[in-house]
Amino acid sequence: MKDDGKGMNRREFIHSSLAVAGGLAFTTSVENSAWGKSSTDEDLADLSLHQLSKMIRGGEASSKQIVEVYLERIRKFDGPEGINSYITVAGDAALKQAEEFDRLAKQKQFKGPLHGLPIAVKDNLDTKDIRTTGGSKVLSEWEPPEDAKVVRKLKEGGAIILGKTNMHEFAFGITTNNPHYGPTRNPYDLSRIPGGSSGGSGAATAAALCAGAIGTDTGGSVRIPAALCGVVGLKPTLGRVGRGGLMYLSFTRDVIGPITRTVADAAIMLEAISGIDSRDPESSSDSVPRYADLLKDDMKGKRFGVPKKYFFEVIHPDTQRVMDEAIGEIQKMGGAVQEVEVKHMDLATPTGFNIVLAEVIYLMEDYLKTFDPEASVEKYLDQLGPDVKGVLGGQRGTPESKPVAGYVYAKSVREDRNKMIAGFEEAMSGLDALLLPTTPLPAAKIGEDAETELEGKMVNTFLTFIRNCDPVSVVGYPAITVPAGYSKGGLPIGLQIVARPWEEQKLLGIAHAFEQATKVRKAPKI
Repeated sequence: MKDDGKGMNRREFIHSSLAVAGGLAFTTSVENSAWGKSSTDEDLADLSLHQLSKMIRGGEASSKQIVEVYLERIRKFDGPEGINSYITVAGDAALKQAEEFDRLAKQKQFKGPLHGLPIAVKDNLDTKDIRTTGGSKVLSEWEPPEDAKVVRKLKEGGAIILGKTNMHEFAFGITTNNPHYGPTRNPYDLSRIPGGSSGGSGAATAAALCAGAIGTDTGGSVRIPAALCGVVGLKPTLGRVGRGGLMYLSFTRDVIGPITRTVADAAIMLEAISGIDSRDPESSSDSVPRYADLLKDDMKGKRFGVPKKYFFEVIHPDTQRVMDEAIGEIQKMGGAVQEVEVKHMDLATPTGFNIVLAEVIYLMEDYLKTFDPEASVEKYLDQLGPDVKGVLGGQRGTPESKPVAGYVYAKSVREDRNKMIAGFEEAMSGLDALLLPTTPLPAAKIGEDAETELEGKMVNTFLTFIRNCDPVSVVGYPAITVPAGYSKGGLPIGLQIVARPWEEQKLLGIAHAFEQATKVRKAPKI
């Protein structure tokens, strides 16, 4: 792409942005900066949104300085041979925006809670001035006519869009092993997957290649990469965040959520992006709570359910150990824990698949028609990667697969999904939240797209990694994953906390209390 102020590819951006920056020397020496004599750009990059915001507002760092630090780290650690978390980086545009935010900051004028902070956005959300590929070759040069609602709200909150992150093509998987833009790699072990489909957002946040990121979650695609990359991922209640400008997989299940290094940052970002959206009839018109102001460190009096049946069955020994330690810590903090059963989990996988596969054909074609009025799935099928081609082709009735019948879809949405909701309601009666592993095992190796090993047996990679997240997506409940520990090999393991619909405030408070008590997260050494 040309550098016309509307976005460019990674190599073009790196060359021009470093030339503009003239290197990365700060205008004041590190010794005189707010992060201390022994600190480095690496320390600055890994700070939380909250900390970076305080520095900008206190005049201790400029937005341009922070953007430059992230651009340099992207140059050093990202790219096809590195973590590969970005598809497109908007370097020049980010630097120009940072200069304007710094001008306002000098006048003590701050646009919002994200003033001057560089945020990465998953590449299935429209950005007017940056190409939006959906991780597909089909849309490699597509520039949407307007921003997605969530992007507009980020900008209204003062955020700088640093770039668009790599993802599983059209969000159809959990590995982010992208056939067109290359695999994203886990910052804790470059031979491992970051999870998906928001793998680029998870990896970029974990590796301090942005201040925070946005992902989308249909069956775990915010929570899975956040857990496997050792950061926080929040799936809001269906309807909390408007979805206009999203490349949908399912209007019944898709949500947009933040991926951050701390729970407090997730609260800041959720507050910024929540609200009604005229392009999303499911979005809520209710007022948005001040999530960041309502965090509490107290776990006393909270009651938790541990659904060992289904969610704790056939999990990695390291995952079991970390879960035992995490639940024990919550009990030490005053939380009461009891075993519960969530009924009707046998319906989870077929119900989830029937809903998504029936809805995606219409939704995919509807989006492609904004790019090409004559678009159809058949027209572009041969340009898709093999896994996506197989799924979409199957829904068109290819010999290998039959599409979901209308009556099967209706039963899944109206009967089976409601049974699952009833199962969650019954299990959570009298409780504040459920505690469970985000994934049954740590990150698999890149290339193990079809099968991976668990407990000495080869298991389906996709079905295994979505197992503990997908049911929560089917019923539309909010959930958060927070770092809980590490495998013996140093891979992150996440604790998933599930609350009732519209209880994000409680969810964030519980996760924040756990995070502050354990302080588990360690930045990856890259």
